[in-house]
Amino acid sequence: MFRTALRIAWASLARRASRSVLVVVMIGMSLWGLLFMEGIYDGMTEQMISNAIRSDSGQLSLFAAGFREDPGLDRLIRRDGEIAEQLAADPRVGSFVRRLRQDGLAATAHYSRGVMIYGVELAEEKKHGRLDSYLLEGEYGFGGKKRGVLVGARLAEKLKVKIGRKLIVSAQNSAHEVAAVALTVTGIVRTSNMALDEAAVFIDMDKARELFATPQGVSQISVIVRAEKDIPALQDSLRRQFPDLQILRWDELYPALMQGRVMMQGFNLVMSLLIFGVAGLGIFGVMLVSVLERLREFGIMLAIGTSFRQVLGIIFTESFILGFAGFVAGSLSGGGTLLYFYHHGLDLTIFSQGLEEFGMDVITFAVIRGSYFITAFAAVMLATFVSVLFPLRLLKKSNPIEAINRV
Repeated sequence: MFRTALRIAWASLARRASRSVLVVVMIGMSLWGLLFMEGIYDGMTEQMISNAIRSDSGQLSLFAAGFREDPGLDRLIRRDGEIAEQLAADPRVGSFVRRLRQDGLAATAHYSRGVMIYGVELAEEKKHGRLDSYLLEGEYGFGGKKRGVLVGARLAEKLKVKIGRKLIVSAQNSAHEVAAVALTVTGIVRTSNMALDEAAVFIDMDKARELFATPQGVSQISVIVRAEKDIPALQDSLRRQFPDLQILRWDELYPALMQGRVMMQGFNLVMSLLIFGVAGLGIFGVMLVSVLERLREFGIMLAIGTSFRQVLGIIFTESFILGFAGFVAGSLSGGGTLLYFYHHGLDLTIFSQGLEEFGMDVITFAVIRGSYFITAFAAVMLATFVSVLFPLRLLKKSNPIEAINRV
C-alpha cells in the first residue's frame, strides 16, 4: 500500500510541478539562510573563546590564593617547578606556560600609560597559544640581549610607539620599590583580546624577574588540554594535588564568553522556529489547495472503499516529499556554503573597527556541527506534520457523495 500511496503522491506533485518546486525552493532557501547564520555566528563566538584561551587563560589557569582579587608579587605560585613537572607528565595536558605579571607604567618621551607587564618565555608561548600568529608588526623576539618588548596594538597607538622606539617600563618590585628598565619595541601584537591589546607589554621572563626582584615564583600557569572533555577531570585532579591554589576553567574566568555561547544556542533555537514557521506555511498552503482541488477525487476514492487512513497516507506522503526535498536542497546548499567558509573564512574587514571592540577577528571561519542539520530536519518534519492537519480535518468533514456531485 505504501508503494501505491507513493506513486499517487508523486503523480499529484508532478501534476502541479511549478507549485511543488516553489515550495521546495522556499524551504531550501530558508534552510540555507539558517545554516549559514548558525555556522557564522557560532564561528564568531568560538573564535572569541579561542582568542581568550590562546592569548590569556588557557583552558585551565592556576593562580595563588587571593591573586585574582588582589594581584601582587606577594601572591605568587612558589612551587611552579613542581607543578610544571606534574603537568609535563600528565598525558591529558597538551601544553602549558608560566607567566609573571605585575601592573606598572609604560612611558615614552611624550606619553605614558598604565600597563600590565607580562614576563613570558616566547618559545613556550609560541607552542602553547601561537602568540607569534598575533604579530602585527616587527619580529617575534626580544633581541639578543633580551631588551626587547612586545606591545599590544591599541597600547602602541595610544603611546605613539613604533618598531625600534624606546619604551621605559616601570613597576613596584617585591621590595616595594619602584624599578624601571629601558626596552626597545621589537613587535606589536593584536590578539583580539581587548584587555591585552589595550594594556599588555610582554618582556622576557628573566628580565621580568630582574625588574620585579623575584628570583622564583610565577603569577599564572596557563594549561591547554588535548581533549576538551578532560578539562573537568584535570581540574579536579589538580585541585586535590594543590589545594592551596585557585584552579579555574576558562568559562569561570570569562563568564561573558560562556553567556555568549548560550545566547548563540538560544538564537539558533529561534531561527529553527522561524524555519518551522516558513516550512509549515509553505506546505500548508500547497496541501490546503491540493485537498480542496481534489475533494471530488478523494470523495470517489472513499466511495469505492478506500479507507480514510489510506487517503491520509497519500496526503502525508505528499507533504513529506515536499519537506524532505526542501531539507535536502537546503542542507546541500547550506552545507556547501559552510564548508567553503570553514576553509576560507568570511572577510569582514569592512566592519573591522566594530569587530575589534568585541574582540572578534575580521576573518571569521564558519563552524559545522551535525546538530544544525538534525535540528533543521526535525523542524521541517514537524512543520510537515502540523501543516496537513487542517486540510485533513476539512477532508474528514466532507461528504463523499456531495464531493462526487461537485462539478
